[in-house]
Amino acid sequence: MKTLSAKQIAELVGGTVAGDEQRMISGVNSLRLASADDASFLASIKHRKQLDETKAGIVLVENGMKLEPTEKRTLVFCEAPDKAFTRLCGEYAPEPIRYEPGICPGAYVDPTAKLGENVYIGPNAVVQAHAEIGDDTVIGGGAYIGHYAKVGRNCIINANASIMHRCILGDRVIIHAGSVIGADGFGYTPTFRGLIKVPQNGIVQIDNDVEIGANSCVDRARFGKTWIKKGAKIDNLVQVGHNVILGESSVLIGQSGVAGSAEIGRGVIVSAQAGVNGHITLGDGCFIAGASAAQRSVPPGVSVFGLPAETDAEYFERHMLPRKVKRLLARIETLETELKALKETKGE
Repeated sequence: MKTLSAKQIAELVGGTVAGDEQRMISGVNSLRLASADDASFLASIKHRKQLDETKAGIVLVENGMKLEPTEKRTLVFCEAPDKAFTRLCGEYAPEPIRYEPGICPGAYVDPTAKLGENVYIGPNAVVQAHAEIGDDTVIGGGAYIGHYAKVGRNCIINANASIMHRCILGDRVIIHAGSVIGADGFGYTPTFRGLIKVPQNGIVQIDNDVEIGANSCVDRARFGKTWIKKGAKIDNLVQVGHNVILGESSVLIGQSGVAGSAEIGRGVIVSAQAGVNGHITLGDGCFIAGASAAQRSVPPGVSVFGLPAETDAEYFERHMLPRKVKRLLARIETLETELKALKETKGE
């Protein structure tokens, strides 16, 4: 069991110790669940009550917070304690699972498929004709790699995930269990005879260092490509429609959905259960609040919320204007009363 002293933790995160610098911990946990052998962190002074109640032996806190150590608790003052704690958690992360390269019994790999060096193909996985798998990639049990699909190096395609035909994945891509990359986009033409399926002839391209959570779907393009750019992160249970472009380092959080042909810029956050309308643009760095509906394009750097989503200024204008009108009407009534009294005084 790995142990660290408060002094060692301070050196690790670039902080300073207040209290017993030789106090030892052997794990990490939240303030609420930590024991005396754990380290934790205080994200904000507004959670001071949790600090007072915690049993954690060492707590990382923000530089400048007016806090004192106790007999049972040592403080480590540092910048951005949440980020520092993430670094500390890395010291206690379990060893990653190692897969012995090779093709497990029950897996099917078409003879025309190309496998790189040190590739692992799990039980009951399927790699179809002319697919390509890069070096050091893991294909989990029950996963499916379609015809002519390309998966880059050092990727992890987890159990029962599907990479459909002709889709392209870059390097260091992680697809979690049950997700489907490249199912047909949702397109139908209504006729008197019913709905006619619109052919979905494009692909999905996923660039390097993308991670997609469990049971999410990224639909193939009607033509061209649905494009998930470098470093983007997609949570569990997210729907990405056909021909969507998701910019570098952007985030789609759980149960959000992006309709077809929407274009999302770099560093955008679409919060949980938010919806993004099709054929609109979200500018670089904008923020869509949880359970909001972005029905029109949002300029770069702007935050919107609500249904339909609107900026702070729009919200206050819409909600405050009726109040202002009500106050103005009250003032008018007062002025009319004063004017009437003035006229009566003058005998008019």
